[in-house]
Amino acid sequence: MESRSEVFACIGPESTGKTTLCNQLADHFGGVVVPEFSREYLNARQGKYEAHDLVAIAKKQLELENRIISENNQSVFCDTDILVVMVWHQFKYRKRNKEIEKLFDLQQPRKHLLTYPDLKWEPDPLRENPNDLLSIFRLFEVTLKTIGADYRVIKGLNEMRLTNAIEAVNQLKLD
Repeated sequence: MESRSEVFACIGPESTGKTTLCNQLADHFGGVVVPEFSREYLNARQGKYEAHDLVAIAKKQLELENRIISENNQSVFCDTDILVVMVWHQFKYRKRNKEIEKLFDLQQPRKHLLTYPDLKWEPDPLRENPNDLLSIFRLFEVTLKTIGADYRVIKGLNEMRLTNAIEAVNQLKLD
């Protein structure tokens, strides 16, 4: 399936403003948002999950992305994507998951906005690692470099974060 629209994914450690940023960018650029499926999945299970659940989350995220991308011709902003599931699995279980990696390879091409952990930690029943954010960020960055992804790191507080993200999207559109 060929995408008619540019796809951007907001990725990074938990509590780094991905959802807010994704919605703000979609508003700014007149795009649409692909929501984070894992939140729905984990809420239904009171936050309890095992490694096999991450495969189910990745499958549903891919289905959701493909549907929304195919139904729209404007820019699409994904609030996380399968790369997030892939990195999370590697961080939490200390090993890679071949099935998630195969699903990652099926994603439509996209550019990534990697959110830096410079925001104040916001407690949430689904969040697990307030003390590991920089380690997780580094794992994201290594993974992006390893796969040769086109990405930008997004830093800054409040309006500066959005301004930096808008600039990054404009740069990525030119790449």
